[in-house]
Amino acid sequence: MELEKRKRFIVNFLYFAIVLGLAILLARYALGVLMPFLVALIVSLLLKPIVQFLRVKWHFHKGIAGVIVVLLFYILIGFLLFVLGAQLFYAARSFFIRLPSVYTNSVVPWLNGAFASLQSFAEKLDPDAAAAYNIVATNLTETLGQTVVNISKQVVSWATGITLKTPRFLLRLLIAVIATVFLSIDFIKIKAFILRQLSENNRNLLHNIRVHLGRTLWRYTRSYALILFITFAEIALGLTIIGVERAIGIAVAIALFDILPVVGSGMVLLPWTIITLVSGDYMRALGLGILYIVVIVVRNIMEPKIVGDRVGLHPIVTLLAMVLGTFLFGGIGLLGLPITLALIQSLNAKGVIHLYKTDPETPSSPRTPASDETPPSGAPDASDAPPQKVKRAGKWRKRS
Repeated sequence: MELEKRKRFIVNFLYFAIVLGLAILLARYALGVLMPFLVALIVSLLLKPIVQFLRVKWHFHKGIAGVIVVLLFYILIGFLLFVLGAQLFYAARSFFIRLPSVYTNSVVPWLNGAFASLQSFAEKLDPDAAAAYNIVATNLTETLGQTVVNISKQVVSWATGITLKTPRFLLRLLIAVIATVFLSIDFIKIKAFILRQLSENNRNLLHNIRVHLGRTLWRYTRSYALILFITFAEIALGLTIIGVERAIGIAVAIALFDILPVVGSGMVLLPWTIITLVSGDYMRALGLGILYIVVIVVRNIMEPKIVGDRVGLHPIVTLLAMVLGTFLFGGIGLLGLPITLALIQSLNAKGVIHLYKTDPETPSSPRTPASDETPPSGAPDASDAPPQKVKRAGKWRKRS
């Protein structure tokens, strides 16, 4: 009996290891190829109610309705992304192009003054060590200058590489648009064809996955909307206290950066703090540094708690999923793995799948209807109530 249990454990372990390995390989290598079709599927699901409304209320042909809605959607999104991306791209590109001159005109004088003060202090302690200290300071300044030049060149080269990759991006975008049109036009036929290939149990499982995935994504959307609002409020309040002009607009931009995977608010606040410190505005640099620390600490504490509470995962599980997802899959895994775990937890709590045992008293498990709850001690039971007489069709009947 013990041998059978070990065999079963080994078989189950190998099965899940193979499934996990295939999922990791798919996410790492095949996701880039399948991304246009995944985008098309998500967009077609979002636009399905609008296409259906045009077909039913306005009697549009399904092909015309699908083409109009899809093209308008991509044109609107493309226009917004183009305007925002162009401004950010040219601003970042011009900043890194001017970075060497900023270093020469602002950073070098500040470093020379700091090194001169340290050198005079070192001469008082040990006059013989002043010359060696001067050589070290000169080498450090030259090394920092060369590092700044190399960073500027690498960023400009990276920006140029992105420009050269634009045709590939446009090709994938065209594939996504065409696939979205086809899915929007024949979504019902495609869905019916796929369901015909599945058994009844698999159809029910697929339906439950779709329903719970929609709920999970909606909960994630609400969670990160709340996180975005809290981050915006923190930054806006902090910049207003520091005395920065146009604090609200800058807070909106930094909060949008903070919601992006990998990027974060540090991409704006940290360089801003360093540049302000080098420029000699020490009080503002101190305020920006404190604001950056507060935003990072609150975000790292708040995100697992809010997301975990709304999607039904423990904060430590959410935090672990974010770390492992980022390590295994990069920026996509930062959100993808917690969403996957939340979907599995929701399906398991509802009894659709049975991967682990749940506590029936936890909030994530389905609640028993009030009519099925056991009455409290001392409360009269319905079965103990005295018989009542009701009059039906002119006759008295005894209801037990």
